[in-house]
Amino acid sequence: MSERKDPRTTREALIIEALGDIGELINRIEMLQVLTAPFLAELEKTQMDTIAVIEKHASNQQSEFSVFTEQEGRAFEQKLQASMEKAAKHLENAGRRMASELERPPGLSLWAHISIALAIAGLTSVDEHLRNLGNSQ
Repeated sequence: MSERKDPRTTREALIIEALGDIGELINRIEMLQVLTAPFLAELEKTQMDTIAVIEKHASNQQSEFSVFTEQEGRAFEQKLQASMEKAAKHLENAGRRMASELERPPGLSLWAHISIALAIAGLTSVDEHLRNLGNSQ
């Protein structure tokens, strides 16, 4: 028995037509994929190139930042060292003055008392300054 190729009902005719349209759409999609493949490949290459450029730029920025922070760190250490040396000299001088004042006979002059009071105040101020420097690190 051979089957009939002609549709028997309108419904069968519409189904056959829809299947033909679906087949045509599939063919168009396949052609579109073939046509767009080079563009997609170029887009992917461009994307990879862009990522490489961004990564290189980020690496360069990171290197520059490392150099900058290293330089600033050294400069800070030098300034801190100079400040500490200056404070140490002030402490040493104040200590000498206090020692010389303490060696004087019991009847210290008014100026000696004022000098001792100023030296103590100066030492307290320097000590507080050094503590603040230490806490800021």
